[in-house]
Amino acid sequence: MTSSAFIAHLLDPLIEPQFAEQDLLLDKTFVNSEDQISRDYLKGFKRSSTYALDWAGDKLLIATKDNALRLFDAERSEEERFWPGEWMSMQCDPNNPHIAAAVSWNGKFRVFDTRSAASTVFDVDLKKTSHTMKEFLVLCWSPDSKHIAVNNRSDQVYLLDLRTPGSLRLGASKNMQHEVNQMVWTVDGESLWIATGGTPGKVHVFPAPSLTNEASQAAVAHQYTTISLAADPTGRYMATGGGDCMVTLWDPGHLVCTRSFGFATQAVTTLGFNRTGSLLAWGTGGSGFTGGERNLTIVGANTGMLYWQDATPAPVALVRWHPQRNVLAYTLNVAQLPDERDQLRDRRMNSRDMAVVHMLKIPE
Repeated sequence: MTSSAFIAHLLDPLIEPQFAEQDLLLDKTFVNSEDQISRDYLKGFKRSSTYALDWAGDKLLIATKDNALRLFDAERSEEERFWPGEWMSMQCDPNNPHIAAAVSWNGKFRVFDTRSAASTVFDVDLKKTSHTMKEFLVLCWSPDSKHIAVNNRSDQVYLLDLRTPGSLRLGASKNMQHEVNQMVWTVDGESLWIATGGTPGKVHVFPAPSLTNEASQAAVAHQYTTISLAADPTGRYMATGGGDCMVTLWDPGHLVCTRSFGFATQAVTTLGFNRTGSLLAWGTGGSGFTGGERNLTIVGANTGMLYWQDATPAPVALVRWHPQRNVLAYTLNVAQLPDERDQLRDRRMNSRDMAVVHMLKIPE
């Protein structure tokens, strides 16, 4: 157990009785991590910054700064295929792991089959719809796969309607008054949560797919800038990470904060729940040469406990849990990652210390 985790155990939060057994099992798993938790990394991944990360079944789909979207066999560490383009964000269909959607900086939008480099469902230049539909940053798919929300650098949010086969339609849109940092749908698909910048940092909740102001809500989530968002797959929680180094859990049905975590010392830039919603992982790594903690944090969403805060060679940039198994994929900030020159100076370093994409495998 790391020293931070040990301190957390001394300051145990109140654990609800129904989660006491879960806490004992998780505690046993993470305390005996050398025996029960395995680590791996993508050996064939070219050193490049990562924009987006998702599981396409048991394979990893990664959008990189070198203008490519790459599909990797995680077990064999082999790249299977790639799609060129300045893809800024992508996500696999929640109901079909072989279908993915991606949006590029210059306005290209594509829905495609990851099993083929040439098979597409939609391939559209959104700039031809409106000159403002470019410079996209975030994409997220609705739970029923019928809509995709995208936003751009001008903090405009658009819903794309995929309900008609072969015909992509533009749905509701919204001009936000503050910087949009992240978006995520509630599990029931009835609301779209938007994390915004400013002081204080807020979450805005809009009814979907209408995005009307009349039924929208907003809540202060952080003292400064809400940066990251994640939805618990069971629908019990939403999580936010902020520039105030806090992570907060919310009841999505009542927009009430139910728990907060103070284990970070830098802005929390990426969040993710495992498939049961019992574990929440986060990282604090941006894309710059400075800032961010060199560790990966995992807490119990139900128990409030800190189970894992393991050192990493560079700050964690992205986290993504496997949708069916307790496997966490995460990427590191390349700008702060050791390279071959560092390895020459320190013979204790190995290939894993210089790897960009890592996997953590936790017993079910």
